[in-house]
Amino acid sequence: MHIIEMTGDERSAALASARELATYFDAAGADHDRENSFPAEMVERFRASGLSALNIPKRFGGGGADIKLYTECMQILAEGDPATALAFNMHLGVVGFFRGMWSDADQERLFPGVVTSGHLFDGAYSETRAGVIGIADTIAVPVDGGYVISGRKTWATLSLAATHHTFNACITDRDGNLAEDITARGASEVMFVCPADAKGVRIELTWDAMGMRASGTETVVFDKVFVPECDLVSSRFREGLFENLEWQTLSFASIYLGLARKAYAEAVRILKTKRLGAIPGAADVVLADQQRVHAGLGEMKILIEAAAGAIALTARRLNDGEEISSDPSARLAALEIPKVIATENAMKIVDIAMRLVGGGSYRRGHMLERLYRDSRSGPFHPLTTDQTLELLGQVALS
Repeated sequence: MHIIEMTGDERSAALASARELATYFDAAGADHDRENSFPAEMVERFRASGLSALNIPKRFGGGGADIKLYTECMQILAEGDPATALAFNMHLGVVGFFRGMWSDADQERLFPGVVTSGHLFDGAYSETRAGVIGIADTIAVPVDGGYVISGRKTWATLSLAATHHTFNACITDRDGNLAEDITARGASEVMFVCPADAKGVRIELTWDAMGMRASGTETVVFDKVFVPECDLVSSRFREGLFENLEWQTLSFASIYLGLARKAYAEAVRILKTKRLGAIPGAADVVLADQQRVHAGLGEMKILIEAAAGAIALTARRLNDGEEISSDPSARLAALEIPKVIATENAMKIVDIAMRLVGGGSYRRGHMLERLYRDSRSGPFHPLTTDQTLELLGQVALS
Protein backbone atom coordinates (compact mmCIF):
# COMPACT_ATOMS: atom_id res chain seq x y z
CA MET A 1 0.00 0.00 0.00
CA HIS A 2 1.25 3.49 -0.87
CA ILE A 3 0.44 6.14 1.71
CA ILE A 4 0.66 9.91 1.16
CA GLU A 5 2.38 11.37 4.23
CA MET A 6 4.00 14.59 3.01
CA THR A 7 2.42 18.01 2.86
CA GLY A 8 2.66 20.20 -0.21
CA ASP A 9 5.38 22.29 1.41
CA GLU A 10 7.37 19.19 2.32
CA ARG A 11 7.14 17.92 -1.24
CA SER A 12 8.36 21.25 -2.58
CA ALA A 13 11.27 21.23 -0.14
CA ALA A 14 12.30 17.72 -1.21
CA LEU A 15 12.26 18.71 -4.88
CA ALA A 16 14.33 21.80 -4.08
CA SER A 17 16.86 19.64 -2.24
CA ALA A 18 17.06 17.34 -5.26
CA ARG A 19 17.67 20.30 -7.58
CA GLU A 20 20.47 21.59 -5.37
CA LEU A 21 22.11 18.18 -5.05
CA ALA A 22 21.83 17.67 -8.81
CA THR A 23 24.09 20.68 -9.41
CA TYR A 24 26.86 18.93 -7.46
CA PHE A 25 26.25 15.69 -9.35
CA ASP A 26 26.53 17.59 -12.61
CA ALA A 27 29.79 19.28 -11.64
CA ALA A 28 31.45 16.02 -10.61
CA GLY A 29 30.03 13.62 -13.19
CA ALA A 30 32.52 14.05 -16.02
CA ASP A 31 35.59 13.64 -13.80
CA HIS A 32 34.32 10.45 -12.19
CA ASP A 33 33.33 8.99 -15.53
CA ARG A 34 36.80 9.69 -16.93
CA GLU A 35 38.54 8.27 -13.86
CA ASN A 36 36.09 5.36 -13.42
CA SER A 37 35.79 6.39 -9.78
CA PHE A 38 33.01 6.48 -7.22
CA PRO A 39 32.00 10.03 -6.16
CA ALA A 40 32.73 9.54 -2.47
CA GLU A 41 32.55 13.28 -1.87
CA MET A 42 28.82 13.10 -2.66
CA VAL A 43 28.04 10.74 0.22
CA GLU A 44 27.98 13.46 2.86
CA ARG A 45 26.18 15.84 0.49
CA PHE A 46 23.51 13.17 -0.02
CA ARG A 47 23.08 12.76 3.72
CA ALA A 48 23.12 16.52 4.37
CA SER A 49 20.44 17.07 1.72
CA GLY A 50 18.00 14.97 3.74
CA LEU A 51 17.32 12.83 0.70
CA SER A 52 18.89 9.72 2.22
CA ALA A 53 15.80 9.54 4.46
CA LEU A 54 13.42 10.69 1.70
CA ASN A 55 11.18 7.60 1.72
CA ILE A 56 11.76 6.42 5.28
CA PRO A 57 8.27 6.52 6.85
CA LYS A 58 7.59 9.53 9.06
CA ARG A 59 6.98 7.36 12.11
CA PHE A 60 10.71 6.53 12.04
CA GLY A 61 11.77 10.15 11.53
CA GLY A 62 12.04 10.08 7.73
CA GLY A 63 10.50 12.18 5.00
CA GLY A 64 7.69 9.74 4.22
CA ALA A 65 7.92 10.24 0.44
CA ASP A 66 5.47 8.35 -1.74
CA ILE A 67 6.34 6.65 -5.00
CA LYS A 68 5.39 9.63 -7.20
CA LEU A 69 7.56 12.14 -5.36
CA TYR A 70 10.37 9.61 -5.26
CA THR A 71 10.33 9.26 -9.05
CA GLU A 72 10.30 13.04 -9.48
CA CYS A 73 13.36 13.44 -7.24
CA MET A 74 15.23 10.70 -9.11
CA GLN A 75 14.53 12.36 -12.44
CA ILE A 76 16.01 15.62 -11.15
CA LEU A 77 19.10 13.93 -9.72
CA ALA A 78 19.68 12.07 -12.99
CA GLU A 79 19.51 15.32 -14.92
CA GLY A 80 22.51 16.28 -12.80
CA ASP A 81 24.41 13.06 -13.50
CA PRO A 82 22.71 9.74 -14.21
CA ALA A 83 25.58 7.54 -13.01
CA THR A 84 25.81 9.27 -9.65
CA ALA A 85 22.03 9.25 -9.34
CA LEU A 86 22.02 5.52 -10.08
CA ALA A 87 24.44 4.94 -7.20
CA PHE A 88 22.36 6.69 -4.55
CA ASN A 89 19.14 5.38 -6.03
CA MET A 90 20.18 1.94 -4.79
CA HIS A 91 19.79 3.01 -1.17
CA LEU A 92 16.42 4.66 -1.76
CA GLY A 93 15.14 1.80 -3.89
CA VAL A 94 15.90 -0.84 -1.29
CA VAL A 95 14.34 1.32 1.44
CA GLY A 96 11.20 1.18 -0.68
CA PHE A 97 11.45 -2.62 -0.81
CA PHE A 98 11.95 -2.81 2.94
CA ARG A 99 8.80 -0.81 3.65
CA GLY A 100 6.85 -3.72 2.20
CA MET A 101 9.15 -6.64 3.05
CA TRP A 102 10.36 -5.97 6.58
CA SER A 103 8.30 -6.46 9.73
CA ASP A 104 7.41 -3.40 11.79
CA ALA A 105 9.96 -4.55 14.37
CA ASP A 106 12.78 -4.71 11.80
CA GLN A 107 11.81 -1.33 10.38
CA GLU A 108 11.77 0.16 13.87
CA ARG A 109 15.20 -1.32 14.55
CA LEU A 110 16.91 -0.36 11.27
CA PHE A 111 15.19 2.67 9.72
CA PRO A 112 15.94 5.27 12.45
CA GLY A 113 19.67 4.81 11.87
CA VAL A 114 19.26 6.25 8.37
CA VAL A 115 17.86 9.43 9.92
CA THR A 116 20.06 9.77 13.01
CA SER A 117 23.33 8.15 11.94
CA GLY A 118 23.38 8.43 8.17
CA HIS A 119 23.16 4.71 7.52
CA LEU A 120 23.08 3.70 3.86
CA PHE A 121 21.90 0.38 2.42
CA ASP A 122 23.02 -1.31 -0.75
CA GLY A 123 21.29 -4.27 -2.37
CA ALA A 124 23.65 -7.14 -3.13
CA TYR A 125 21.15 -9.51 -4.73
CA SER A 126 22.80 -10.52 -8.01
CA GLU A 127 24.66 -13.68 -8.87
CA THR A 128 27.37 -13.45 -11.53
CA ARG A 129 25.82 -16.24 -13.57
CA ALA A 130 22.24 -14.92 -13.69
CA GLY A 131 21.80 -11.58 -11.92
CA VAL A 132 18.89 -11.28 -9.53
CA ILE A 133 16.95 -13.91 -11.49
CA GLY A 134 19.32 -16.58 -10.21
CA ILE A 135 18.52 -18.26 -6.92
CA ALA A 136 21.31 -17.35 -4.51
CA ASP A 137 24.58 -19.26 -4.64
CA THR A 138 25.53 -17.45 -1.43
CA ILE A 139 24.93 -19.83 1.48
CA ALA A 140 23.88 -19.31 5.08
CA VAL A 141 24.95 -22.16 7.33
CA PRO A 142 22.97 -22.32 10.61
CA VAL A 143 25.07 -22.06 13.77
CA ASP A 144 24.23 -21.25 17.37
CA GLY A 145 22.77 -17.73 17.48
CA GLY A 146 22.70 -17.12 13.73
CA TYR A 147 24.29 -18.03 10.43
CA VAL A 148 27.70 -18.14 8.76
CA ILE A 149 27.50 -16.53 5.32
CA SER A 150 29.76 -17.35 2.38
CA GLY A 151 29.45 -16.10 -1.19
CA ARG A 152 30.06 -13.37 -3.74
CA LYS A 153 27.61 -10.72 -4.90
CA THR A 154 28.18 -8.85 -8.12
CA TRP A 155 26.48 -5.67 -9.40
CA ALA A 156 26.45 -4.31 -5.83
CA THR A 157 25.77 -0.65 -6.60
CA LEU A 158 26.67 1.80 -3.79
CA SER A 159 28.65 -0.91 -1.99
CA LEU A 160 31.61 1.45 -1.48
CA ALA A 161 29.47 3.85 0.56
CA ALA A 162 27.02 1.46 2.21
CA THR A 163 27.10 1.16 5.98
CA HIS A 164 24.95 -1.98 5.69
CA HIS A 165 24.84 -4.67 3.03
CA THR A 166 21.46 -6.26 2.36
CA PHE A 167 21.61 -9.52 0.45
CA ASN A 168 19.94 -12.82 -0.29
CA ALA A 169 21.30 -16.25 0.60
CA CYS A 170 20.02 -19.80 0.76
CA ILE A 171 19.92 -21.50 4.15
CA THR A 172 21.70 -24.86 4.18
CA ASP A 173 21.68 -27.68 6.68
CA ARG A 174 24.23 -27.50 9.50
CA ASP A 175 26.81 -29.26 7.34
CA GLY A 176 26.54 -26.56 4.66
CA ASN A 177 24.59 -28.61 2.14
CA LEU A 178 21.98 -26.93 -0.06
CA ALA A 179 18.66 -28.59 -0.77
CA GLU A 180 18.92 -30.70 -3.92
CA ASP A 181 15.30 -30.14 -4.95
CA ILE A 182 15.07 -26.80 -6.79
CA THR A 183 11.71 -25.91 -5.20
CA ALA A 184 13.09 -26.55 -1.73
CA ARG A 185 16.20 -24.55 -2.53
CA GLY A 186 14.10 -21.61 -3.70
CA ALA A 187 12.06 -21.81 -0.50
CA SER A 188 15.29 -21.57 1.53
CA GLU A 189 16.25 -18.21 0.00
CA VAL A 190 16.00 -15.36 2.53
CA MET A 191 17.22 -11.78 3.03
CA PHE A 192 19.87 -10.70 5.52
CA VAL A 193 21.35 -7.37 6.53
CA CYS A 194 24.79 -6.94 8.05
CA PRO A 195 27.14 -4.04 8.82
CA ALA A 196 29.57 -3.31 6.01
CA ASP A 197 32.45 -3.52 8.50
CA ALA A 198 31.51 -6.99 9.76
CA LYS A 199 34.44 -9.39 10.01
CA GLY A 200 34.86 -11.34 6.80
CA VAL A 201 33.16 -8.80 4.52
CA ARG A 202 35.27 -7.25 1.78
CA ILE A 203 34.73 -5.40 -1.49
CA GLU A 204 36.55 -6.30 -4.66
CA LEU A 205 36.96 -3.46 -7.17
CA THR A 206 35.62 -5.14 -10.29
CA TRP A 207 33.63 -2.28 -11.86
CA ASP A 208 35.06 -1.25 -15.24
CA ALA A 209 32.16 -0.88 -17.62
CA MET A 210 31.17 1.01 -20.76
CA GLY A 211 28.96 3.45 -18.88
CA MET A 212 27.49 4.35 -15.50
CA ARG A 213 31.10 4.31 -14.33
CA ALA A 214 30.50 6.51 -11.27
CA SER A 215 27.87 4.18 -9.83
CA GLY A 216 30.33 2.19 -7.70
CA THR A 217 28.87 -1.16 -8.74
CA GLU A 218 31.48 -3.41 -7.17
CA THR A 219 31.55 -7.01 -5.90
CA VAL A 220 30.81 -7.80 -2.24
CA VAL A 221 32.46 -10.92 -0.85
CA PHE A 222 31.22 -12.70 2.29
CA ASP A 223 33.98 -14.91 3.69
CA LYS A 224 32.43 -16.90 6.54
CA VAL A 225 30.65 -13.87 7.96
CA PHE A 226 28.65 -14.44 11.14
CA VAL A 227 25.20 -12.81 10.98
CA PRO A 228 23.00 -13.04 14.09
CA GLU A 229 19.54 -14.54 13.88
CA CYS A 230 17.88 -11.12 14.29
CA ASP A 231 19.42 -9.92 11.02
CA LEU A 232 17.51 -12.43 8.94
CA VAL A 233 15.03 -9.73 7.94
CA SER A 234 12.79 -11.50 5.44
CA SER A 235 12.01 -15.16 4.90
CA ARG A 236 10.18 -14.30 1.64
CA PHE A 237 13.03 -12.76 -0.32
CA ARG A 238 11.97 -13.37 -3.90
CA GLU A 239 8.23 -12.97 -3.43
CA GLY A 240 8.71 -9.89 -1.27
CA LEU A 241 11.09 -8.29 -3.75
CA PHE A 242 8.79 -8.73 -6.73
CA GLU A 243 5.70 -7.67 -4.77
CA ASN A 244 7.37 -4.30 -4.15
CA LEU A 245 9.29 -3.94 -7.40
CA GLU A 246 7.80 -0.57 -8.30
CA TRP A 247 10.45 1.00 -6.07
CA GLN A 248 12.99 -0.33 -8.55
CA THR A 249 11.19 -0.26 -11.90
CA LEU A 250 9.94 3.31 -11.58
CA SER A 251 13.20 4.60 -10.13
CA PHE A 252 15.25 3.05 -12.94
CA ALA A 253 12.77 4.49 -15.43
CA SER A 254 13.15 7.89 -13.79
CA ILE A 255 16.93 7.82 -14.00
CA TYR A 256 16.85 7.17 -17.74
CA LEU A 257 14.18 9.81 -18.21
CA GLY A 258 16.48 12.28 -16.44
CA LEU A 259 19.32 11.13 -18.70
CA ALA A 260 17.16 11.73 -21.77
CA ARG A 261 16.21 15.22 -20.61
CA LYS A 262 19.88 16.02 -20.02
CA ALA A 263 20.75 14.88 -23.56
CA TYR A 264 17.89 16.91 -25.01
CA ALA A 265 18.91 20.04 -23.12
CA GLU A 266 22.53 19.66 -24.24
CA ALA A 267 21.51 19.19 -27.87
CA VAL A 268 19.29 22.27 -27.77
CA ARG A 269 22.07 24.32 -26.17
CA ILE A 270 24.54 23.39 -28.89
CA LEU A 271 22.13 23.63 -31.81
CA LYS A 272 20.95 27.10 -30.90
CA THR A 273 24.34 28.57 -31.75
CA LYS A 274 26.18 26.04 -33.95
CA ARG A 275 27.07 27.22 -37.46
CA LEU A 276 28.76 25.23 -40.19
CA GLY A 277 30.03 28.31 -42.00
CA ALA A 278 30.54 28.21 -45.74
CA ILE A 279 29.81 24.98 -47.60
CA PRO A 280 29.34 24.39 -51.34
CA GLY A 281 26.23 26.27 -52.35
CA ALA A 282 25.83 28.30 -49.14
CA ALA A 283 27.80 31.10 -47.53
CA ASP A 284 26.81 29.94 -44.07
CA VAL A 285 24.67 27.19 -42.55
CA VAL A 286 22.92 27.77 -39.24
CA LEU A 287 21.81 24.45 -37.79
CA ALA A 288 18.92 26.03 -35.93
CA ASP A 289 17.39 26.92 -39.31
CA GLN A 290 17.43 23.35 -40.65
CA GLN A 291 14.19 21.41 -40.91
CA ARG A 292 15.92 18.13 -40.10
CA VAL A 293 17.07 19.68 -36.81
CA HIS A 294 13.55 20.83 -36.01
CA ALA A 295 12.16 17.37 -36.76
CA GLY A 296 14.86 15.63 -34.73
CA LEU A 297 14.22 17.77 -31.68
CA GLY A 298 10.52 17.17 -32.10
CA GLU A 299 11.04 13.42 -32.13
CA MET A 300 13.20 13.63 -29.02
CA LYS A 301 10.51 15.62 -27.22
CA ILE A 302 7.83 13.07 -28.08
CA LEU A 303 10.00 10.21 -26.78
CA ILE A 304 10.66 12.12 -23.54
CA GLU A 305 6.99 12.88 -22.96
CA ALA A 306 6.02 9.26 -23.66
CA ALA A 307 8.40 8.05 -20.95
CA ALA A 308 7.36 10.78 -18.53
CA GLY A 309 3.70 9.95 -19.03
CA ALA A 310 4.20 6.24 -18.46
CA ILE A 311 6.08 6.84 -15.19
CA ALA A 312 3.64 9.47 -13.90
CA LEU A 313 0.56 7.40 -14.73
CA THR A 314 1.86 4.28 -12.98
CA ALA A 315 2.99 6.27 -9.92
CA ARG A 316 -0.36 8.02 -9.69
CA ARG A 317 -2.24 4.72 -9.93
CA LEU A 318 -0.14 3.32 -7.10
CA ASN A 319 -0.62 6.42 -4.94
CA ASP A 320 -4.37 6.29 -5.59
CA GLY A 321 -4.48 2.71 -4.33
CA GLU A 322 -5.51 1.30 -7.68
CA GLU A 323 -4.93 -2.43 -8.02
CA ILE A 324 -2.54 -2.84 -10.94
CA SER A 325 -3.46 -6.52 -11.16
CA SER A 326 -4.50 -9.24 -8.74
CA ASP A 327 -2.20 -11.65 -10.58
CA PRO A 328 1.43 -11.28 -9.38
CA SER A 329 2.96 -11.97 -12.80
CA ALA A 330 0.64 -9.52 -14.55
CA ARG A 331 1.33 -6.87 -11.90
CA LEU A 332 5.07 -7.32 -12.26
CA ALA A 333 4.86 -7.13 -16.05
CA ALA A 334 2.80 -3.95 -15.91
CA LEU A 335 5.25 -2.29 -13.52
CA GLU A 336 8.12 -3.05 -15.88
CA ILE A 337 6.51 -1.27 -18.85
CA PRO A 338 7.55 2.29 -17.84
CA LYS A 339 11.14 1.12 -17.39
CA VAL A 340 11.26 -0.42 -20.84
CA ILE A 341 9.75 2.71 -22.40
CA ALA A 342 12.15 5.03 -20.57
CA THR A 343 15.31 3.00 -21.15
CA GLU A 344 14.62 2.27 -24.82
CA ASN A 345 13.61 5.88 -25.47
CA ALA A 346 16.71 7.20 -23.71
CA MET A 347 18.95 5.32 -26.14
CA LYS A 348 17.00 6.65 -29.12
CA ILE A 349 17.12 10.21 -27.79
CA VAL A 350 20.88 10.21 -27.31
CA ASP A 351 21.32 8.70 -30.77
CA ILE A 352 19.26 11.48 -32.34
CA ALA A 353 21.08 14.14 -30.33
CA MET A 354 24.47 12.93 -31.53
CA ARG A 355 23.40 12.84 -35.17
CA LEU A 356 22.02 16.36 -34.98
CA VAL A 357 25.01 17.81 -33.15
CA GLY A 358 27.52 16.05 -35.39
CA GLY A 359 30.79 14.18 -35.18
CA GLY A 360 32.21 16.27 -32.36
CA SER A 361 29.82 14.48 -30.00
CA TYR A 362 31.62 11.21 -30.77
CA ARG A 363 34.81 12.40 -29.09
CA ARG A 364 35.64 11.05 -25.64
CA GLY A 365 34.67 13.60 -23.00
CA HIS A 366 31.75 15.14 -24.86
CA MET A 367 28.65 15.09 -22.68
CA LEU A 368 26.60 13.31 -25.33
CA GLU A 369 29.30 10.66 -25.71
CA ARG A 370 29.09 10.00 -21.97
CA LEU A 371 25.29 9.89 -22.01
CA TYR A 372 25.41 7.55 -25.01
CA ARG A 373 27.45 5.08 -22.97
CA ASP A 374 25.37 5.54 -19.82
CA SER A 375 22.12 4.98 -21.72
CA ARG A 376 23.28 1.56 -22.92
CA SER A 377 23.03 0.08 -19.44
CA GLY A 378 19.25 0.56 -19.31
CA PRO A 379 18.15 -2.72 -20.92
CA PHE A 380 20.21 -4.76 -18.46
CA HIS A 381 18.52 -3.66 -15.23
CA PRO A 382 16.30 -6.43 -13.84
CA LEU A 383 13.97 -7.41 -15.17
CA THR A 384 15.92 -6.92 -18.36
CA THR A 385 14.06 -5.65 -21.41
CA ASP A 386 14.07 -9.11 -22.98
CA GLN A 387 12.81 -10.72 -19.77
CA THR A 388 10.01 -8.15 -19.58
CA LEU A 389 8.94 -8.75 -23.17
CA GLU A 390 8.87 -12.48 -22.50
CA LEU A 391 6.84 -12.03 -19.32
CA LEU A 392 4.32 -9.77 -21.05
CA GLY A 393 3.85 -12.42 -23.72
CA GLN A 394 3.43 -15.18 -21.16
CA VAL A 395 0.81 -13.14 -19.28
CA ALA A 396 -1.10 -12.48 -22.50
CA LEU A 397 -1.24 -16.18 -23.34
CA SER A 398 -1.95 -17.50 -19.83
